Amino acid sequence: MATLNALVLSAVLLVASEDDARVDLRQAEAFTIVANVLGAATACDRITHGRVSAMARQIGAVATARAVSVEDVSSIDRLLMVSAAAGRQAVDGGQLDCQTVETAFNKLEQIVLQTPV
Repeated sequence: MATLNALVLSAVLLVASEDDARVDLRQAEAFTIVANVLGAATACDRITHGRVSAMARQIGAVATARAVSVEDVSSIDRLLMVSAAAGRQAVDGGQLDCQTVETAFNKLEQIVLQTPV
């Protein structure tokens, strides 16, 4: 499960990078990982709904800021929704445990809250 934490850290750093280039595959992968963590967090009682919602708003703002067109925003929104659902299913199905998700979410929260949009 340490791999998830490393992926989250890499993903958040990529999403938060100052590169203003068009949203590319690497960023899409990063948003997918981050959204998976957000979705998984919704299945864990120790991570409050308020924290998940605040983080989702922050990630959405970052994603929208990286978008070039309305189509990009729609694509990112769909990607985030599908990935979040997959993260929740991973916890519900036993592929992820809430302790790992909580650790990943805490790292995500620390980095994203320190990153200006």
